[in-house]
Amino acid sequence: MAPTTMRAFATTNRGIGGTAWKLATRFSIAHDVSVRQFPTPTPSATEVLVKVKAVAQNPTDYKHIDLLGRPNSILGCDYAGTVESVGASAKGNWKVGDRIAGVTHGGIYNNRGSYAEYLTIDGDLAWKIPESVPFTTAAIYGVSAVSAMQALNLVLGLPWPDEKPVEAGKELFIYGGSTSASLFAIQIAKMAGLRVITTCSPHSNDLVKSYGADEVYNYKDKSSLQKIKTAHPDLALAFDGFGGAGSNEFCCNVVANKNGKVVTLDPQAKSAVKGVELETMIMYTVFGRAFQLVPPIGPKFPIKLEDRAGLARFYAMLPKLVEEQKLRSPPIQLRGTGFDKIEEGLELLKSGKVSGQKLVLELY
Repeated sequence: MAPTTMRAFATTNRGIGGTAWKLATRFSIAHDVSVRQFPTPTPSATEVLVKVKAVAQNPTDYKHIDLLGRPNSILGCDYAGTVESVGASAKGNWKVGDRIAGVTHGGIYNNRGSYAEYLTIDGDLAWKIPESVPFTTAAIYGVSAVSAMQALNLVLGLPWPDEKPVEAGKELFIYGGSTSASLFAIQIAKMAGLRVITTCSPHSNDLVKSYGADEVYNYKDKSSLQKIKTAHPDLALAFDGFGGAGSNEFCCNVVANKNGKVVTLDPQAKSAVKGVELETMIMYTVFGRAFQLVPPIGPKFPIKLEDRAGLARFYAMLPKLVEEQKLRSPPIQLRGTGFDKIEEGLELLKSGKVSGQKLVLELY
């Protein structure tokens, strides 16, 4: 039985000026953070209670400290652990002790962040970890993997891994091939039967090719855009796995010949090229809950049941994909054990010192 209280790494009610964390932004609304006691969450009838063992870290985690999150909310999104208790009508055929992993929306709730000893999650929005897969590897299939699925399968409409692949010759362009989301996207695209053209720094060429990229261009080379357009004039689909103004524009230009479609991780992006459709996305719509960023002034996002269904479908097929190594995790940098390692990892991510790897740590 779970204890009544738990440790969690969370934002505080204080703003700039505290001692635990000072991440001032130009908006000047950053929160402090600390490790402290919270009530252990109680799962609803449709949820399971997870005892968290390992977590992976993402840039969105520190962004929820800097700007996006709410005071007194538990941080962290990616997790792996064991089932502690099961709601009476929770889907997934879960049993106490099962190995479980997934993603949650850290930074806006006081019972759902992954940087905690326990969290609750809908039973059909998590996946069962095969016995051959360590917790530290399973924790990675959260924000990055789900974002890749959402972009390619839900937005671009590519075939799912259990569906018939596209006809030979169809191509997809991915900007920023060495990001974690892009490494997952490359593999999802290959399972769908597409050829993948991507960009990255030269030192990552071998990495992205090892995950299935067919052609790789140097994003720093100003001639790369024209080289891609000349070699691949029929490119009509693109995924911006970086999510910046320059990368959005690059992707739009790549598919301009066909008035193609671009999906980007930047929720504020707009098409930079006339005739090119640019669709934005944000991973958190997969939970089937309405939410708001930068409350109370930020944008609101309504319930998207189709995105929730997509996550449930993805996680239902993920154990087999992982066990058969059809969807491999990005390279892992293990950061050790303990809550004190969380802040160190976030500092590395914020300073831009992490490339081609996922930071993972065990909480205990």
